[in-house]
Amino acid sequence: MDKWGKAPGDLADGRTREIAVGHSRASDPVAAAHEACDMALAGRTPVEGDLMILFPTVEYDPALFFGTARKIVAPAHVIGCSSFTSFTNTTLVRRGTVSAFLPAGNLSFGVAGVDNVGRDIYRAAREVTQLALERAGGEGEHAALMVLSDGLAGDQREVVRGCYEVAGATVPLVGGAAGENQQAFTTYQCADDQVMSNGLVAVWINGATPLGVAVDHGWHPIGDPMIVTRAKRNIVHELDGLPAVQAYLAQREADPMDRNLYGEGDVTFSASTADEPLGLANISGRFDIRHILRRTRDDGLELFGHVNEQSVVQVMTGDWQDLVQAAERAGAEASEQLVSEPRGALVFSCTGRVAPLGQHLGDEATAVARSIGDQPMAGFFTYGEFARVTGSTGFHNATVVVLAL
Repeated sequence: MDKWGKAPGDLADGRTREIAVGHSRASDPVAAAHEACDMALAGRTPVEGDLMILFPTVEYDPALFFGTARKIVAPAHVIGCSSFTSFTNTTLVRRGTVSAFLPAGNLSFGVAGVDNVGRDIYRAAREVTQLALERAGGEGEHAALMVLSDGLAGDQREVVRGCYEVAGATVPLVGGAAGENQQAFTTYQCADDQVMSNGLVAVWINGATPLGVAVDHGWHPIGDPMIVTRAKRNIVHELDGLPAVQAYLAQREADPMDRNLYGEGDVTFSASTADEPLGLANISGRFDIRHILRRTRDDGLELFGHVNEQSVVQVMTGDWQDLVQAAERAGAEASEQLVSEPRGALVFSCTGRVAPLGQHLGDEATAVARSIGDQPMAGFFTYGEFARVTGSTGFHNATVVVLAL
């Protein structure tokens, strides 16, 4: 019996219900798919309804990698997307892949994918969510929607909006935007036999018991709130009527004219501001984080995420300890929503957290693992995170999201 007074239990056919994770650093895509899948299967034979999840870095040929995985785990589902870096509860993989095997039983999955989402992200999100819901056999008593998107597709808020149109306010949303090696060239997504580069994957998860979803980031505001007085898409041109860079640096008590300190180049400016992103005030009284990509030639701020004019923003700050503690809180909060001890978790952290975490990058995964009782866990560093527990908003940067199962 566990500490909740429930027996661990196996499936009716005797197969273990345990979630398991794996990884590979092999350079060959076929070898990597075999090693990662075999490690996660741990000798089990997958059956129809099971789910294998893979988060490879972009060095692999995606069709060959995911195609190989599909053959290995057939007739189970295969989903995944490219990552900047991926991790399990025991391993950080900067080049390679991680895997997570989720057996069916008290979980069931509806998997769908759609390509070329950049033409109409909202419509694509709505359609793929509806298809995933139908393939799951409708909404169960306990449900969550997991999405993996092309992180370079455009306004990721449209993903949330389209998913919400189908899932409504009561079904939590989790997931991440596929990443790559920070070259902003292309990302990859997979939904069974669909391998895409401008795609959206939706997995409708029905559970016999509640699923746990939590989000936290560890950043806290400094300075004064500012109004976005001029913006277009993901570029904030003015804050409080001033050039955005000038207003931002003034809140940091830095000299906006000191180009040696903050750099003329995109990379220099982004690196020097990674520890102080912008926070977008939301209706819950908290902040959705927006990572700063670069300064524009007219001293605007290009963000990883769209922001509307008249939004209220504030400069945020935090150190690696704040970020790690937030990850642990997210894991604990997600676990507390379950009725029994977690069997495992999926984690979506952000590429924007990599620089602030620095040499403590692996500590974040360790903290989440500790918070779920050192159960199997897999995740990746994304180009943006999806997390909506209530309401219709839910796109984040520099944040960590946990789905406890």
